[in-house]
Amino acid sequence: MEASSLGALKNYASARQALTPDSKQASGPDLGGAKPSSATDNLADAAKQFADVFEHAETSAEAMTTGNADAHSVVEALARAEVALETAVTIRNRVVEAYQELLRMPV
Repeated sequence: MEASSLGALKNYASARQALTPDSKQASGPDLGGAKPSSATDNLADAAKQFADVFEHAETSAEAMTTGNADAHSVVEALARAEVALETAVTIRNRVVEAYQELLRMPV
C-alpha cells in the first residue's frame, strides 16, 4: 500500500473513531490516571491533520514553481490532499445523512 493510502486510512479511522460512540468509554475503563480523549478532541485532531496535509501540498506546489522540488513529491502531496478531501466530503455527507435521519424521526 502506498504511503498516501496509509495516511488516508489513518485519517479515516481517526475521523470514524471520533464520530462513533465508544462502548469502552461508556463503561469507564481504568486508564491509569490518563485523561480519556473526547470526540471533540479526536475531531479537532483530525481537522488539524487535514489542514496539515493541505499545507504540505501547498508548500510542495510553491517549491516546485521555484524549482526546489521534484514533480514526484508534488504529485504525491497533491494525491494525499485529494484523498483527504474525499475523506472529509464522505464524512460530511454521512453527518448530513444522520442529521436528516434525525429530522425524519417522529417525536
